[in-house]
Amino acid sequence: MQITHEILEEAVIKGVLRKEQSLSLWNFLVERERETPSFKPAHILYYLGGMIAIGAMTLFMTLGWERFGGRGLVLISVSYCLVALTLTEFLLRRRHLSLPAGITAALAVVMVPFGVYGAQHLMGLWPSDGSTKWAYRDYHTHIDWRWLIMELATLAAGAVALWRYRLPFLVLPVAVTLWYMSMDLTPFLFGGDTVQFFSDRGKLVSTAFGVGTALLAIFVDVRSRQAKDFAFWLYIFGVVSSGCKLIHSSD
Repeated sequence: MQITHEILEEAVIKGVLRKEQSLSLWNFLVERERETPSFKPAHILYYLGGMIAIGAMTLFMTLGWERFGGRGLVLISVSYCLVALTLTEFLLRRRHLSLPAGITAALAVVMVPFGVYGAQHLMGLWPSDGSTKWAYRDYHTHIDWRWLIMELATLAAGAVALWRYRLPFLVLPVAVTLWYMSMDLTPFLFGGDTVQFFSDRGKLVSTAFGVGTALLAIFVDVRSRQAKDFAFWLYIFGVVSSGCKLIHSSD
């Protein structure tokens, strides 16, 4: 049943609620509805802007960024993280806007693998002469053991961010990182050297992970007693990662 302002006014008239209680309850319901993830126009614009920013700093990294070297990559990553965290604190503490704050917090988390990649260059884990087989842009399409270090650092950052802010959108980068990790662990699960994300074995792992994520979302939905919807992005990502097998099977 949907609670409307008229229903609350009727409750006041019948003496079920006092006027002050009615106003407080209505304000609470309005705030809860505004911050609940959905596909309302304002929320879609938030998500679109956030995805563009996150995509620009992850999916669309080019070899041009490699010219900055390891030190430059670390400085860029730290700078973006600080700006994103400052925006997160401002949006939460001053404006009380948890939905855009979740997006800026997620942006800080997704910069972690980029910074770790730069640190790996500084430690000599990647050749500095450009002869390395993969570049950062291949993080999203190929498998390499060095990605695991980046993924573990990202999971740690995501866990800290979730503990600090309790924002549902932060579940998304954590779920994506776990999916990447499942891909990078595929050679250890099946043996051999699986290079492509979407090899036959990779598709199998992707589908299994997607189904597992969807089941986890159902569990979180059933057991959660919080107003914030932490299962929403698990549902979305579970379906997407399962569907990746079908998409690439048709190529």
